[in-house]
Amino acid sequence: MKIYLDIDGVLLNSNYEQMPYVKEFINCVFDISKGEVYWLTTHCKDGTSDRALEHIIDIVDPDIFEMLKRVIPTKWDTLKTEGIDLDSEFLWFDDNIFQSEYSVLEDIGKEYCLIKVDNNLDEMIEFLKEHNV
Repeated sequence: MKIYLDIDGVLLNSNYEQMPYVKEFINCVFDISKGEVYWLTTHCKDGTSDRALEHIIDIVDPDIFEMLKRVIPTKWDTLKTEGIDLDSEFLWFDDNIFQSEYSVLEDIGKEYCLIKVDNNLDEMIEFLKEHNV
């Protein structure tokens, strides 16, 4: 299963600080995805991770940064859903999406793949464990 991650609002809170439980969350998504973790953030839409990593390097703990260097970049233009392999099994963790992005998921019956994060990475870890995702 592929996992897509936003940065702001998921890994970082609204004050641009590392979210509580981010290390446990990142460990969990890497385990579940078997390493297929992708950036789906405005900081990484050109197919490279450089801007995403520059954005977080001085915020997250060094060991977390090392893990996040393994996240695979995506390429998209207008909608984040352009960067998702919609034919695959996936989860997308984001705090805020456009209605047009949600409509893309609805049209293919995969709206359940969007997991809304609201300062609750501890709940996200429990969700992943409970559902054996």
